[in-house]
Amino acid sequence: MLQTVAGIDVFVVDFDIMPELPITWRTEEEKPYALALGAAIATGVITEPGKYGIEITNNTDRIDYLIHLIQE
Repeated sequence: MLQTVAGIDVFVVDFDIMPELPITWRTEEEKPYALALGAAIATGVITEPGKYGIEITNNTDRIDYLIHLIQE
């Protein structure tokens, strides 16, 4: 879900087990976040379950993103 965390707009995901690839989406709004999450897992940016914020920094011809670990 989209949230503002520490002043940054992110899509928050929270999982107890690593999701299988490819990551799917339900709406077009979720698509860039799903693609970013899948890429982050595939490239080893995310290696363990947890709560993460996905920040899309560019969504034109390619999707640029930042992954934020959320610790509560």
